[in-house]
Order: sequence, then structure tokens, then C-alpha cells
Amino acid sequence: MTKTSSIGIIDTAAHTRAVLDLTMRLAEVIFAAGAGAEDATAAMEAITRAYGLKGTEANITHTIINLTHEDPATHESISRSRNVKYRSLNYAKLTATSELIAEILENPMDVADARKQLATIVSAKPQVPMLFRRVGWSLVGAGAAVLIGGGPVVILAAFVAAFIIDLITTMLDNRRVPVFYQTVVGGAIGPILAALVQVIDPSANPSLVVVAAIIMLLAGVTTFGAVHDTLSGFYLTGTARALEAMVITGGLVTGVAGASLMLSRLGFGLRVDSDVALTLANLPLLLVASVVVVIGFGLAVQVPWRAFWVVCLLGAVAEFLYLAGANAGFGLVWSSGAAAVGVGLLAAVAARIVRTPPLVIMVSALVPLVPGLSLFRGLLQVSEGEIEGLLSLLTAGAVAAALAAGAILAQSLVQFVWGPARRLQRRSIGPLMALPIALGRGSGKRI
Repeated sequence: MTKTSSIGIIDTAAHTRAVLDLTMRLAEVIFAAGAGAEDATAAMEAITRAYGLKGTEANITHTIINLTHEDPATHESISRSRNVKYRSLNYAKLTATSELIAEILENPMDVADARKQLATIVSAKPQVPMLFRRVGWSLVGAGAAVLIGGGPVVILAAFVAAFIIDLITTMLDNRRVPVFYQTVVGGAIGPILAALVQVIDPSANPSLVVVAAIIMLLAGVTTFGAVHDTLSGFYLTGTARALEAMVITGGLVTGVAGASLMLSRLGFGLRVDSDVALTLANLPLLLVASVVVVIGFGLAVQVPWRAFWVVCLLGAVAEFLYLAGANAGFGLVWSSGAAAVGVGLLAAVAARIVRTPPLVIMVSALVPLVPGLSLFRGLLQVSEGEIEGLLSLLTAGAVAAALAAGAILAQSLVQFVWGPARRLQRRSIGPLMALPIALGRGSGKRI
């Protein structure tokens, strides 16, 4: 009798450890691929409940994922911890893992089978080959050049600059060079290509090449995740991500400023001559350019193919709403926020149609609104000792925050009205954006 009881305890402990290990691996994949701390912790608690483990506590502190289960009978605890050192946007992997989580929550499969499926997802060939991902970043740069008023030479230079930037920064990343120095090098390439444009076509505005390169480099910055984590109550993680975004931006500013200073000594001055006119007169061209930016970003971060048409459509919608707000006199920040709210509301519906997490759709669609022009103008003004440069830098930061906050607000409203925010969010207040959410109050909700 004693022997049988002992075997049962051992089996229960082994099952608990297996579930915790699977849960940690699933959370690590979605967190590293772009999900916020709120999504990862909610996923961990939901998965362990699906496998019958009650009293499980999950927490994330920037790069550290913790999961603890206390046996209600013996009060003994089993803890797991993982360190997510490297994060990069991979929306194909995020979506596939989210679908696996949905299967587990609806009908828990054998733990070993779930681990095999997760291993298949992690080891699968990239959806998009490296060359096409690099071309995707080049399309982001070229499309951004169109959005800020660049001509053919500037557009071509922006395409080439983005290609070279991604090539070099990828090489540095493979050698584990800190991301700050990666962005220093990436930021320096834009002014160098701008100087070549000035030689080839003196009538062109070479500074727009630098702005396009800045937009390309800022597209993958963690501002969205920082705002999401902070608004969700993960203040330490949100602050750390905000600091990470500041370090990346600081490296970018250092590279651009250093290269611009060197070129100025050689007689190549970079300057934004005038503001880009925010008008609806060139609306068709701007909408096409925004779609090009979204397509490029989608290739670079591997947005699932079935969701491509949705992110392209919402990218054009975001640009239209932004231009409409700016022409109505709402200013850059409020126009950006309003566009983000509109995209966030539509993304809630689109996510159900294409079976893709809302996070993937919103971030991809809002890339054309990244405030590269304000950042570069502020950088030039500060380097020349003009106090107005600080206002431009603050405007750039405010636009980035407004984009993230507006999209998150829209998701919060949708999930508060239709679910599952009222039932699920016991500790935090942020919406879930990277998990398989079935809206509605019925019994068929996945989470």
C-alpha cells in the first residue's frame, strides 16, 4: 500500500514537472517572438490550468520568466525559470505557437506530443528566406522615402541603404555585438548614402535618405511592447523595454550624428529643408507607399501569408486616418493616436477572419507612421545648438507612444465589451494581443 502511494506521488510530481517545462517553453517562444509580458503570463496560467494544475503563479521580469506550482496537498513547490536573452520579431513563429496554445486550451493533448509540435515549430525553416527578408527591409526604406517626399534617386538610395544596413547589422548580431553598436553602424550608413545622392543629383534632398533609414531602423524597436507592458501593470518589464528602446535610439542618433559631422567636414551638409506637406492631394501615392512599407515589414518579420492582405489594407487605412487628422488640424501626436485607435478596432475583427493574433496585424499596419522625420529634425537642431530640437525629439517620442497607446486602448475596449477582459484579467489590466482569443461571453471562449 505504501509502495503504491509512493509511485502515485512520483508520477504526479513527474507530470507537474513535465507540464511546467512545456509551459515555460511555450511562453519563451511567444515572448521572444514579440508577445508582451501580459500575454506570456496569461498563457502560462491558462496552460497549467488546462492540464489540471491549480495554484500556479507566473511572472516575467524583462528577460526572466518564472513559473511556480504549489501542491495543495503537500504545500511543496516546484519552480521553473528561463532567461530569454535574445528577442526578435518573428510573427510566423508567434502565430504558430499561439495556435498550438489554442489547441492545448481547447483539448489538452499529451505533454510529449505538445513538446514535439513545439519543437517542430521552433526548428521549422523560415517562412521567408533571408534574402527576401532583407529585401523586405529595403522596401520599408524605399516606401518611407516616398512617404516623406523623396524623388526617384532618393527612393533608390533608401532601398540600397536599407539593404546594406540590414546586411551589416545582421553580421554584427551573429557575432553577438551589442545592439547599441549595431545601431551606431546602421545609423552611420544613411548619411553616407545621402552624400552619394548629393553628388549624383544635387537637386535632390539627400537628408530624406537618412530619414528613410531611420524609419527602417525604428520599425523593429520595442516601443509597442514597452507601452503595452507598462499599461498592463508590468512596470519593471515595461521600463526595461523602454530603456532598451532608448538605447537603440541612442545608438541610431550617435551613428547619424557622427557620420553627419564627418561629412560636414568634407563639405556635405545634411539638412531637412522644409516640412513635408501633409495633404490629401497625393493620397493615392501615399497609400501605395504605405502598402509598400507594410509589405516590406511583413516580409522582414514573417507575417503569416494569410494575413498579408489584411495588414496591407489596414496600413493604408492607418495612413488615411493619419492624413485626415493632420489636415483637420489635430497635430501629429493626436492624428497618430487616432489612426492607431482605428486600426486597433479593425484589427480585432480582422484577427478573427485571418486567424492571426491582433498584435501581428496592429504592429505591421502602423509601421508607416513611425516618426523618423521628427527624430532626424530634432537631431539636426540639437547638433546645431537649437533648443527647438528638444521639442522635435519629444514630439517623436510622443508619436511613438501615441501609436502604441492608441492601438492598446482599442483592444482594451473591444475585449472589455465582448471579452475576455472582465473574466481573465485578475491581476493586470492590459488586453491580450498575442493569444488565441475568442470574443464573446459564451462557454466557447478559448481563454
